[in-house]
Amino acid sequence: MDLDQLRTAVALLRHRTVNKTAAAQGLAPSSVSDRVRRLEAELGTPLFTRDRAGMHPTASGRSYLVTAAEALEVLDGAAERLRAAPPLAVGAQASIADELLPAVLDDLRQARPDLQVRLCPDPDRSRLLEALEHGEIDAVVLLDIGDHIGDLGFPSPTSNLEYLDIRDVAMTVVAPPKHPLLGHRVDMEEIQKTGGLIGREPRCSFWMAAQRWLGPDVDLTAVGGLAQVREWVATGRGIALLPEFAARADLDSGRLEAVDVRTPPLRLRLVWRRTQNTTDRLRPLLYALTQA
Repeated sequence: MDLDQLRTAVALLRHRTVNKTAAAQGLAPSSVSDRVRRLEAELGTPLFTRDRAGMHPTASGRSYLVTAAEALEVLDGAAERLRAAPPLAVGAQASIADELLPAVLDDLRQARPDLQVRLCPDPDRSRLLEALEHGEIDAVVLLDIGDHIGDLGFPSPTSNLEYLDIRDVAMTVVAPPKHPLLGHRVDMEEIQKTGGLIGREPRCSFWMAAQRWLGPDVDLTAVGGLAQVREWVATGRGIALLPEFAARADLDSGRLEAVDVRTPPLRLRLVWRRTQNTTDRLRPLLYALTQA
């Protein structure tokens, strides 16, 4: 059913004449009559009688339009509440919040200016998942792998959460220019023998990925942050396993170079509580993440 036609018929009941209805709705009188006729045709029964004095509601038409007016008020109220909905709170660890999400949220604001998103960065993944479980945030964007939340190596949440893998995130081993590992194909054993791997800290997704790939006993040096990892590598203090998006600018500038070694990807994963309202509100964010 065309709601514009229904609104015009309700307005005609209220204003009593076609001319007054047309003025109230910013329409031509002929458009008011046309909308009412189309609505009557769809319903299969007249809502108004017509004579030289104008259009007059039938008894059944009046009853129907009074009920329709109440339904339209409910719909309008729901739309108003939707527009006034609180911002969508999205948690993420530092690397994702700093390197990946800003461009995604910029695109989302352009596509959906009505949807407000509040980014909630936290370096501690456990705190983010705890906040999600307690309803303090609506979703978490993280890096993971496997069929269950936490298969990368962090503790699995205890509550009933849903997730969707948005896409694979390419990983790369970066080294300073002229490093001995550059210029030829490298295998895992050479990476292990070279040593000198640099990471952020043990709770970091890249650290867990390095341990998953090279074994739990791999020698990793914690330097505290993504910027520090890139700086240490650029100044020749070691090599690092990073997501490609976090190293792209330095790779493009030649400050870092990619080692020719096969690196299994991680997955960009969106996690949320299993409620219909949250799932519906997350759809625009899901689309924006897949297009990033």
